[in-house]
Amino acid sequence: MTTVDLPMPAIPAKGGDGYGHARMPRRKDVPETELIDKIAYGRFRNLYLYITEACQLRCEHCYMGERLERALKLTLPQIVTTLETWRRMGSSKLTILGGEPTTHPDFIDSIRLARKMGFEDVITTTNAQKPAAKKFAQMEPADFAYVQVSLDGGSAGTNDAIRGPGTFDTALETCAQIAERGFDVRIICTVNKANEGDALDLLRIADEVGVSLVKFHVFSTIGAGHGNADMAMTPPEWVEFCDRLAQAAPEYKTKAWYQPTYTRRDQMERYAAEGYQGCIGRTLDRISVFPDGRAYVCSYLFDTDLHFANMVDGQVRINTGANEFDLFTKPLSTFSCGGCKAAACLGGCPAEEVVMGASSCDTYEDIVPVCRLWKSSAKPE
Repeated sequence: MTTVDLPMPAIPAKGGDGYGHARMPRRKDVPETELIDKIAYGRFRNLYLYITEACQLRCEHCYMGERLERALKLTLPQIVTTLETWRRMGSSKLTILGGEPTTHPDFIDSIRLARKMGFEDVITTTNAQKPAAKKFAQMEPADFAYVQVSLDGGSAGTNDAIRGPGTFDTALETCAQIAERGFDVRIICTVNKANEGDALDLLRIADEVGVSLVKFHVFSTIGAGHGNADMAMTPPEWVEFCDRLAQAAPEYKTKAWYQPTYTRRDQMERYAAEGYQGCIGRTLDRISVFPDGRAYVCSYLFDTDLHFANMVDGQVRINTGANEFDLFTKPLSTFSCGGCKAAACLGGCPAEEVVMGASSCDTYEDIVPVCRLWKSSAKPE
């Protein structure tokens, strides 16, 4: 595979954004109303760094799949180099993940070094089991913007059937402990047919424990999900769940977010008003880097070879073979579904055809795909 080294711009000043917006040059003879709209240039603002593939759990839906068995992990020097590189590329918000990131021996150092490098928000996603509780006991609320805890159901019965015996109670205990110490704790739930019946109970539990936000997203048949396709909700089922979430959320103090992923045509105008810009490939707002060096923009493509780049000796080398951008550019000229039902979808989700073999809007007449990395609030802020 041929590779190309990217130039390394200087690290932007903290709190500033020297990149601004990408826009067409202004011509004096062109009226303001006819100018091409500016598009926010995300320039990999959100960095998702997988410092380890190891995890003590084997959740039935885990998108890491076979990576859990090979259990690669980055060394501390590799972590530092990767953070420095993407900070220079413009990243300012960092999420440390795994596997289970708190099992990495250099987890604490990684978090604190990231803050020293100028990452304005440092986040982690954890299963909140005992190894995680031990690490958080050595840390302070100021080490994080927030901590996300994975729970997959609103009861021990549904959660533990997916994540393993005792995981629900242990995770809630950890949530309560660190929330009491002042950490901003949030819950993330992967909704599927096994837990949709009580997933909304997490809103009540969050209020009781002191969690600030619960985020819901739909089960995807990637990673371990390939072997558990019967857990997947259909697009209409997910849309119906989101409707129930919108009805329930105002009853609770905790904020509720969700990733639409699929929606009815009449909802697209709302998302467009909130700032939805279609496929993540339009804004390049994020990058996910794995221990093997692969870097992806779209998480839906993690099981494919369509990665954006490779990290080699601390350098970003563009994958000039089959690449995510072959997909990302397609909706700019041809709609992924082959025809347009709602202009605000901005071409649909090109990755759906790769992963699922067809676009959701081809199968369901009233369904429009929404980039699964876009999130919305389930109640007025």
